[in-house]
Amino acid sequence: MVLLCTALTGCQITPASTSQDRSPLAKSTYILHLPGIAGKTALDANWVKGIAAGGVADHMEVYDWVKPYSWIGALRAYEHNRAEAKVIARKISQKLAAEPHANIILTAWSGGCQVAVWALEDLPPHANVQSVVMIAPAITPSYNLTRALSHVRGSLFACTSPGDWFVLGWGTSFFGTSDGTRTNGAGLVGFTIPAGADMTQYRKLVQLRYAAAWLKYGNFGGHNGAISASFARHVLAPKLKEDAKKSEKE
Repeated sequence: MVLLCTALTGCQITPASTSQDRSPLAKSTYILHLPGIAGKTALDANWVKGIAAGGVADHMEVYDWVKPYSWIGALRAYEHNRAEAKVIARKISQKLAAEPHANIILTAWSGGCQVAVWALEDLPPHANVQSVVMIAPAITPSYNLTRALSHVRGSLFACTSPGDWFVLGWGTSFFGTSDGTRTNGAGLVGFTIPAGADMTQYRKLVQLRYAAAWLKYGNFGGHNGAISASFARHVLAPKLKEDAKKSEKE
């Protein structure tokens, strides 16, 4: 059984992966996951368990940045959300100060993706996470990710899908994206490279466009598709392990 614990305090879990699946780096790898604007749900908890079952990490946390807001209130609580991003940045930097060789993987779903980006931007110089996973990011596609990417050693994986038209098409066009513009979300159309972006940093951005082959992992291409635990275990976990292995060699 996989137990959710406070990842950045060093709590151990018993991974539900086989020794063959488990990464050699799992013991020193920490998952910090940020849910969407509904706050922590069973989908988030199960998705993180899926990543753990894929042998990526032995430590994990779902951090509910939303409270005391929820839904549209949380989407538009920009001052609160930026403050929460600073809290997350402090958690990461404190963990890295205590354990310099820790591999921190920051993951987020929907509205939580913007908070993850702000947290990365708020990290002090030379404080870097290993990888980032964004599930259906409700972010303006042209948002400049340069500063955030500069704090990522490996890759930033962005899961996008044209099937996410209701939430990240109509929804963000009507209510706004997490950074406050009324347009399609990046999780629908993908990120674009804005003027002034650092192309060296943008090489770290890996956009995972929806593929029909993912149906067998419970990913049907909608807003909840890539938050499937099976998708996390069988598609994302191998990518994260390979990303960590590549960074270790460099």
